[in-house]
Amino acid sequence: MSTEVAASAECTAEPPHRFAIGERLRVGNGILVTLSRVDEPYPPRDVFVTNREMKMGYENVYKACFVCVDQGVRENAIALPKDQIEAGLPLA
Repeated sequence: MSTEVAASAECTAEPPHRFAIGERLRVGNGILVTLSRVDEPYPPRDVFVTNREMKMGYENVYKACFVCVDQGVRENAIALPKDQIEAGLPLA
C-alpha cells in the first residue's frame, strides 16, 4: 500500500538541499520512500529505509544526499524524520 503525504527533509550541506517526502511503500524488510527536491528541479529518487533503521533509538534516519553524491561533492546526509517516513502507512 502506498501513501502520498508531503513532508519535508533536508541534507546537512551548506546551504542544504531541501526535499519533499512523497510516496511511501512498505516492502520486504523496510520502507521505500520517494524523495523529490523542492528547492530546484531534480528527478525524484527512491530511498530504502530498513526496518532495523526504523527500530533504532534515534528520531531521524540518515541517508546519503543523492544530490551531493551526483555533484561529486563531499557526501552529506539527509535527515529523514521517522514519524514522517511512517506517516500514513499500515503497521508492519
